[in-house]
Amino acid sequence: MGRLTPLKKGIVERKGIFVVGAARSGTTLLRLLINNHPDIACIGETQFFHHNYLQLSNNQAYNLQLLDHIFKTESEVPDFLNDLQLEKDLSNIKTVAGYFDFLLSTYSNKLGKKYWAEKSPSHVIRLNAISKMFPDIKVVNIIRNPYFSAISRFKKLKNSQISNFSLITYIKYIKRVEDELVSFQSMNNNSLFTLRYEDLSSVPLGVITKVFKFLEVDSSVVNSEFLKISKKNIPVSSDGEEQEHHSRVREKLTESIYDIDEYFSAFQLYLFSTELSNSIIFKDYIENHKESNFIFFLRKALLDCLYTFIGIPKYRLRRLVNQIKSSLQRILS
Repeated sequence: MGRLTPLKKGIVERKGIFVVGAARSGTTLLRLLINNHPDIACIGETQFFHHNYLQLSNNQAYNLQLLDHIFKTESEVPDFLNDLQLEKDLSNIKTVAGYFDFLLSTYSNKLGKKYWAEKSPSHVIRLNAISKMFPDIKVVNIIRNPYFSAISRFKKLKNSQISNFSLITYIKYIKRVEDELVSFQSMNNNSLFTLRYEDLSSVPLGVITKVFKFLEVDSSVVNSEFLKISKKNIPVSSDGEEQEHHSRVREKLTESIYDIDEYFSAFQLYLFSTELSNSIIFKDYIENHKESNFIFFLRKALLDCLYTFIGIPKYRLRRLVNQIKSSLQRILS
């Protein structure tokens, strides 16, 4: 591998469109819909700024590896990127933003589209740094009912080791997302558009029209034909079925966890001590409910998350709950 050359952060004089959101909140669906616009190529999961790829190499093999990572959602690196004479084409690029913009612009131009957009949920905690590189940034942030978001997230961990389960880490992550969004919005008031997953899945035409107007691209392309390309990706609401399933789950868990109420009190205290319940992520879902309903709502999410590990011995589940409770108490002390 060739010698690595540090890059300057730099500034790109063009609009950067970034799609972000908490994990399991509908960012993939949103990316597919945005990518349907004839002027926008929306690329997924580069995680470029999350992993801080701030260096380039004079070795072509290294750069091709980097391209492979950036376009990992594709079956393979697009042929035209493989054909680039990287040392020549990138020789005058000295900034991280310039490199990122070059790759995505090349990709979107090849597809005959005017603009590029990028979707990585992890970029939500890098927005302030990214906005310094792209002054004309446009960010579309999607949120989802945290009850179903948490369930979806932990279902994905169903086959993970018990040591990988960390509700505390997840709570801290949500709080970090909240802080980043508040800070970003205070400095970029007209650059952030937040939408709800529930609205996108129930009235996709109306919501995506608002998104395109925010991005200042032609919104007249949104019609009944627009959704046909991604019709199979538009979910059908099944809240009734989910609620029935979760009721059965909670009954099983109530029989298995002895000190869930004591643990959950610590969980509540942590949430409210950090004012997480007032965050913009949760606000839309609790503003019309009493505090007691919000507590019950969180309790359901917790129980369903723990159901992921219902197959483990009781003593291990109890030990897990005690460990998390002790960690919360240390945080609060």
